[in-house]
Amino acid sequence: MKNTIKRISAALCAAVLMTGSSASAFADEVKKEEIILPSGMTLREFTKELEEYSDQCISGDIESTEEGSVSVGLFRGDEVIYTGYFGYTDYKENTPTDENCVYEWGSISKTLIWVSAMQLWEEGKLDLERDVREYLPEGFFQHLSYDEPITMLNLMNHNAGWCETTRAIWYTDSETIPPLKEALQCIEPAQVHRPGEVVAYSNYGAAVAGCVIECVSGMDYGEYVSQNIFEPLGLEHTSIMPDHSDDQWVYERRRQMKSVSVGGLSGYENGHQLKYAGAYPAGAATGTLADLITYGQALVSDEAPLFKSPETQQAMFTATDSYADSDVPVNMHGFFCFERGVRTYGHSGATPFGQANLEFDPETKVGAVVMQNEGLSSGWILGGVYPLVFGNLQADKYGSRQGSADLTGRHFVVSRAPHKGMLKFIPLLQTVQFTHEFDEMGGGLLQMSNGDEAAVMGVRTLSDGRTLIESTSVDVVSDSFYLPKLLLFTFYLLVAVTASYMLRIRLKLRRAHRDTAVIGSALSGAGHAARFVSVLSMLSSFVIYYKYFGGIPLSAGTVIGVIQMVCGGVCAVSAAGSAVTLIKGRKSRLAFILCVLNIAANILTIAAILFYELYRFGGC
Repeated sequence: MKNTIKRISAALCAAVLMTGSSASAFADEVKKEEIILPSGMTLREFTKELEEYSDQCISGDIESTEEGSVSVGLFRGDEVIYTGYFGYTDYKENTPTDENCVYEWGSISKTLIWVSAMQLWEEGKLDLERDVREYLPEGFFQHLSYDEPITMLNLMNHNAGWCETTRAIWYTDSETIPPLKEALQCIEPAQVHRPGEVVAYSNYGAAVAGCVIECVSGMDYGEYVSQNIFEPLGLEHTSIMPDHSDDQWVYERRRQMKSVSVGGLSGYENGHQLKYAGAYPAGAATGTLADLITYGQALVSDEAPLFKSPETQQAMFTATDSYADSDVPVNMHGFFCFERGVRTYGHSGATPFGQANLEFDPETKVGAVVMQNEGLSSGWILGGVYPLVFGNLQADKYGSRQGSADLTGRHFVVSRAPHKGMLKFIPLLQTVQFTHEFDEMGGGLLQMSNGDEAAVMGVRTLSDGRTLIESTSVDVVSDSFYLPKLLLFTFYLLVAVTASYMLRIRLKLRRAHRDTAVIGSALSGAGHAARFVSVLSMLSSFVIYYKYFGGIPLSAGTVIGVIQMVCGGVCAVSAAGSAVTLIKGRKSRLAFILCVLNIAANILTIAAILFYELYRFGGC
């Protein structure tokens, strides 16, 4: 009898638990159906879209999967309405992604600089429109070209005028990371634009703002962020220092994470990809999905927990830069604006290890976070989540078309590139050409429509007459001299290819014990070798630049620069030798032609070395 009663009691308890569980699951599904995202999609539809993609495209096979380790989170105000963990952090060990994974924020870290700046502005310690040189140590900048002030607003808007540095910004050994001020002075780029004119996204400029935070607050930047942002928000699983030394838990977890590259012909693991940013305020934060969600929630909260007054947060989300003369904002004190179905604010980030995005709608307080371990590739989730959550910009949002802008047939150079130093040739490879007309919407606002959907840009004329096309974080500038520059570079490559053939011919003649004078003197042969080596050195700098994720170590740059100087000198001597031969006369027609061609080829190589500053290792 007792056993029967026990069985009945157990069955009743199980039934109650199952009923409770079913009721909870049913309630969750109803909730998902009731939550409408800014795009108009329900949370249930969003979840289904991700799950279907995951089932079809994400697998445990690194060679075929279309995603690595990806963590996705949605929030609405102080409520987390969705988290999803996809893929694997270690494909060899089949370690699945979970809530304990840590990812690098990349440039989302810059928003910590801007929040810190607004906190100090709120306290009256920092003037956003004051020249930052008044806060920094005397003589901090060495490569400025303009006398105009550089303000904190310029740093926030990325329009202080700097191009990309040629110096490596990542360190491979944590023991060699210099202090912030020293790291910045090692990588200072050239100032190629007048402050306030051109947006050229700048890691250097953002890190300079971090250095200003140090000077104004009297604290190390990492210490300031920890005390004034991380601790108030309870971010216990996020570090700010480049070597993660400020959070032991993150330090250990990050060294368990691996980076991958997927989506190509065959995916592969990239190892741990532990690189350390000397200019660390610009991109060193590392942490969990939950912590980044918490940070995003603070930015949409009416209570503004990061500031003493909510008015400061409201001020932070006012426009500091707009598309041309329109009222459509591009930047709000360092936070970028995205024109989707609704206007969102946020920032994206990328490092050698991975990528991350944070974006939120301040009206509905809905935000989305995506973090992944793919630094060199990107699956659908990283960019695909945001249209699902926030929708796409509709073509009729900014009124009717007022005219058309024809930008076809012109060459535009990307502002975020190394326009000075031995990598000056790279902008040639990043030139933009528009193949269609744009709709003019008024105030310099341009719109590119595709059916009912659209994207916006801005157009205006610079003080020197060049045309500027504005996008979210990087402008492109018209270049009337692009074709002559391209021709110089093309002929520089061609004469090197020709030189390699001439050297082979000389070698074959020498092995056959035949007279090599028929193809020129020994000086001509030296010129051939110099031209060939010069191009090899240039190509080496290009490879090293991408190997070190956007920069060349000083040691490698010095070697390449010296080689280019030697090549230029040899070319000059070779050209002079051929000129002397011509002056002396009494040469065959073939010898005459070869001398002329040798002079021309050497002069062209010297011109390319000088114009593209291939020798310049000690500058920017």
